[in-house]
Amino acid sequence: MPTIDTSTIEGFDTMSAEDKVAALLKLDVPEKVDLSGYVPKATADKYASEAADFKKQLQAKMSDEERSSKEAEEAQKKLQDEYNALLKKSTIADHTANFLALGYDKDLARSTAEALFDGDMDKVFENQKKFNEAREKQLRAELVKKDPRPDGAGGGSDDKSAGEKIAERIGKNRAEAATSANEILKHFTGGV
Repeated sequence: MPTIDTSTIEGFDTMSAEDKVAALLKLDVPEKVDLSGYVPKATADKYASEAADFKKQLQAKMSDEERSSKEAEEAQKKLQDEYNALLKKSTIADHTANFLALGYDKDLARSTAEALFDGDMDKVFENQKKFNEAREKQLRAELVKKDPRPDGAGGGSDDKSAGEKIAERIGKNRAEAATSANEILKHFTGGV
């Protein structure tokens, strides 16, 4: 049976018996609550404690999973960066070789290959213009060398006999062969 807390009634101790009965009748008494379907507090506390332990274990496991996931992501990013660097290096080397085969000098070929890889078409066209200008100068120089000289120009005359001309040609060929042989020897001996 529930007990009534009379301390909530003002002046209850000093009231007469009739006033006390009247005050008690006016008091709202809550009905008895059926707690049979509820878990006792000790059991609820035990389950709450176990749930907190499981939650901590789950968070620790998730942290391990997140950490391993992050490590895998970083490893994949590192591999992708290395792949991209190798791809760039290989592609630039291939393009450089192609530009060298077209007649570009080494530095211009490398610069053009890098610009092509980076998608900098302005630089590619600028380098193409430089190559064309250099090539045009080279062709002009070769044409000037091949231009026939007018008679009397250039200091000498062609009064040489056929034998002298052949001897001169043989001498030039031997000199060129000796120079070439010396260059090959220097190459293999380290320039000694």
